Amino acid sequence: MLNIQIRGFLAKMSIFPITREEKDVLLDNIRDTKMTLSEILKNTNNNGFDKSFELSFPMVTHDSEIIITSFAEHDYYNDGYSFFREQLDLLTDKASDYNGIVIDDYGLINKSIHYGCSFEADLNGYNYQTFNEDKIDIETIKIPVLDKTFIKNIFYSNQKLENTSRSKIQHVKNKSILFKKINEINKKFIENSENSKFEIITYSESVV
Repeated sequence: MLNIQIRGFLAKMSIFPITREEKDVLLDNIRDTKMTLSEILKNTNNNGFDKSFELSFPMVTHDSEIIITSFAEHDYYNDGYSFFREQLDLLTDKASDYNGIVIDDYGLINKSIHYGCSFEADLNGYNYQTFNEDKIDIETIKIPVLDKTFIKNIFYSNQKLENTSRSKIQHVKNKSILFKKINEINKKFIENSENSKFEIITYSESVV
């Protein structure tokens, strides 16, 4: 059995389409209370917005790495043999743009950043002797307003790996972004980074 881990940052995001009036209320609150955008959203627990798109993706950075350990089948009690370690951005494909969200005018992103094991999967029927690096396929996406690359899916030998979601991460940072969509022709949140333009109105980040 192979245990596959991604070590690095994990982004958990709530993305809200908001109206001009909601944008104005947020800016008034920032001015009147002298609080940051992150502080206001934390105090209100994101209440008052109709809906949000919830996303959670491992982030691709220069420090992220993939570690693969070989175990006897279903045996987690020995140390295993960690035989493969590689910088993540050397293995990822060319990122495509994420187009699952529609923003008409204004948007709000509330993002929490975590560090540790951002992805973990078990792959039965393989070991360090049968492993083939060329069979790893890491599908990535970009959200241009964030200017970051994220892992959408990981495959081995065309088999999609399912995240076991074992809790091995630590919350390290919060970031909030209020932005305006300035491309009036295309109503998609992201269609491609050339045609979708955004103006960041204000943002804030804080260390946990």
